[in-house]
Amino acid sequence: MDPAELGHLAYYERLVLKVKDQVVRGILQPGDKLPSVRETAQAEKLNPNTVAKAYKQLEVDGVIEVQPGRGSFISVNQRELSATELRELKNRFDALVVTATAQGIDEATLSQWLAAHFKG
Repeated sequence: MDPAELGHLAYYERLVLKVKDQVVRGILQPGDKLPSVRETAQAEKLNPNTVAKAYKQLEVDGVIEVQPGRGSFISVNQRELSATELRELKNRFDALVVTATAQGIDEATLSQWLAAHFKG
């Protein structure tokens, strides 16, 4: 995932996607400890409040678990999406496909993009 391509997203959303991408790709494993908010803020050149907001979103999404006094860890038990969340995700996916096809992107190209994403 190229951060330059995420320019339309807020900084905290970019960080959320970066962590999720690292989990999906196996770079971050269940149980791995994330750097502190301050360490991440320094490394990513972000305001600590932005990092805290990203970590909070990752916690809400079930990607990380916060253990007071110990830190934030990649969740061992990824939570399952509710039916409502799954439906919302599918609707967003459908909207993206419609937008892409309205811009002239054909099914073969969309399939190539999807396949490339899963190949890493």
